[in-house]
Amino acid sequence: MKKILFVCGGTGGHVFPAVAVAENLVDSYDIVFAGRAAPSMEEKLLSSKFDYRHIKAVPLARHSIIKNLLLPLSLLSCVLGAMKLLKQENPEFIVGTGGYVALPIMLAAILKRIPFYVIEPNAVMGIANKICAKFAKKVYIASPVRKMPENLPAPKAFADDKKFRILITGGSQGALGINRKIEQIIEKLENVSVVWQVGAKNVDKYKHPSAVAFLDNIYAYMQHANLIISRSGASTLAEILAFGKPSILLPYPYATANHQEYNARAVEKEGAAYVELDKEPNGLFEKITALMNDREKLAVMSKKAGELGELNRKAAGEIARDICST
Repeated sequence: MKKILFVCGGTGGHVFPAVAVAENLVDSYDIVFAGRAAPSMEEKLLSSKFDYRHIKAVPLARHSIIKNLLLPLSLLSCVLGAMKLLKQENPEFIVGTGGYVALPIMLAAILKRIPFYVIEPNAVMGIANKICAKFAKKVYIASPVRKMPENLPAPKAFADDKKFRILITGGSQGALGINRKIEQIIEKLENVSVVWQVGAKNVDKYKHPSAVAFLDNIYAYMQHANLIISRSGASTLAEILAFGKPSILLPYPYATANHQEYNARAVEKEGAAYVELDKEPNGLFEKITALMNDREKLAVMSKKAGELGELNRKAAGEIARDICST
């Protein structure tokens, strides 16, 4: 059986699209993933499901010129290690989803003339993919997503379906910008069911009954929410759309090349979301109440989100079929 090496890591926005495509190829190819060693998030997410190989990777130090002076030497060491791995694994081809974790493998693939495919899940192409895209066999601009679970029972907090249900999430660590804005308006939200994932390190700070550290089954909350308030990383946004949910998106302001705002604006342009920037005056309450009072608008946003989500769901299979045919 021919072998495909997937390389990804650093964020879920790089890992989950790779998994979505790999799951469509696992019956036809020997799938191996490469990423950093523990405690990396990619090893935690991938090693129990796929054959997993360790590589070294170094990020660009965006706020330290001194550290970046050593980057070429560090990157060279990583590329040499990647070339050694490619010799051992001898993949038919490689699939990378960008980010600094994928860069050494993609550069090694160029040097060893091993075909590779690039998937760019964000609205703005990252540095690693920009460097390597012109050498790739094909570049896919898409955010593939796995099929989301259906018919999940409503969590206790969302059991009352007569109330407007709002899920607020900044990820497992919480999001400072979101938390600050929600703290200012949470007491004004009436006759609603709110679940506010503040992050484990923030749970003692926010004493509101709706505040929780972490959600074990976040998909159940997403499925039963009427509105989701969230950051706009590629994987989170793809999942919101896969559930066909209207959203208010607060892009992480320090994301590379401001890609989260570009992601959010693309969805806003399609009519599936509102965008609220951290630096803007707090307009969350007005946006929330406007949607609560205009169910027709909410339904239109949900329909648009579902249409975008369907495109993402199809993308994984379409990319896998295209790879198989080339």
